[in-house]
Amino acid sequence: MSTSTHAGLNRYLLAQGIQFAAGGMLAVLFPWLITQELKESQINVGLAQTFANLPFLFLILLAGAVADGRDLKAYLPRLLVFMAMMPVLLALLVATGTLTLLTATAVIFVLSAITAFATPARDAMLSHVVPHGPDLARASVQTVATTFGGQVIGTLIAALASYVGAVPLLCVQAILMTFAAMLMSRVKTITPFVERPREGPLVGHLRGELMDGFRLVWQHERLRTLIIYLSISAPLFNGMFLVGIPLMVRDIFQGSSAMLSLLFTIFLMGMTLSSFALSRRRPVERPGRFIMLLFLTHIVVFTCVWLFPNRNVFAVLMFLWGLSSGASMSQSRGMIQTAAPPAFLGRVLSMQQFSMMAGAPVGALLFGAIAQAFGVLNAVLVIPVGVSLIWIVFRLRTGLWHFRREDHPQA
Repeated sequence: MSTSTHAGLNRYLLAQGIQFAAGGMLAVLFPWLITQELKESQINVGLAQTFANLPFLFLILLAGAVADGRDLKAYLPRLLVFMAMMPVLLALLVATGTLTLLTATAVIFVLSAITAFATPARDAMLSHVVPHGPDLARASVQTVATTFGGQVIGTLIAALASYVGAVPLLCVQAILMTFAAMLMSRVKTITPFVERPREGPLVGHLRGELMDGFRLVWQHERLRTLIIYLSISAPLFNGMFLVGIPLMVRDIFQGSSAMLSLLFTIFLMGMTLSSFALSRRRPVERPGRFIMLLFLTHIVVFTCVWLFPNRNVFAVLMFLWGLSSGASMSQSRGMIQTAAPPAFLGRVLSMQQFSMMAGAPVGALLFGAIAQAFGVLNAVLVIPVGVSLIWIVFRLRTGLWHFRREDHPQA
């Protein structure tokens, strides 16, 4: 990697880390506001979180099509500035005493919509900072590590909310987001942005862009296999993260919110450490095999959760789950980043994001229903059983096990 490329990547990673530190702060501050400041009921908290995250899920695919064929160095900073306005608006609502469940959720709803457009633009910009090949695969792993590291830092900063209040922290978040925008606008790129003129009406143009992206993924064995793999496995792990861990804390360990926060931090730290460790090593020659072997560790982790329902053992197992998940996510992200043709990168990466996010509502409902019927601990067994079935199917029916490192995308 050349010196100029290295400098551009460092600035890109710094901007991304700062952005996710701001995001990690809001991930704590928003539920803190509606639970501690507004004293809302459990059902209202659940509804607020659901509506606040819906725009990202429904807009991410469209956002990928919008990102392709744009000057991302100008487009992305503008989105980050708009995102910075949302915590300022929240701070004003808190400071003036006009914060309600509806206004708080509406602000986060808008922020989620902007984030949906910023995500594929930010991910696609990486291919203009680092050349395709081993360097891009390694840089993709570094971005995942930076993401989780930023979230950990932001989560820890937000822990001060009970002492200093929400307004100062929301202002800090806005400053961080603005700083991230400034850094992104000054990232040195090595390839030009090829802007495509719009053909026909906007709706028809975007529909055509989306369909082209779907066709590419379906016809590309590596992309198709990875996207399907992520889509099928996502409900298992999202269900455990969103519903399983909180229920384990409440019903099995009789823990408090402090224990829940600690477990989430432990999990994120595991993801961060494994991602950073992977970014320091040479690219894996057989990434598909590496992913499938990591996938097997979930059988061990969650079988142990079921066999040994102890809070200390559970904390260790959550850290091990984070280690495995961080390495697996980094590797799959790198494979997709290098396999996708540059002209389709925004759309392909938005499909990857969608495949991981779409499993959240399904997984949450599935885990909650099974826990209600058979108990929380027995619901955990769904993960090793599901992982075993998915592993066998992908080993026998796909070429994932045999995928080697791919340095150059197909045209």
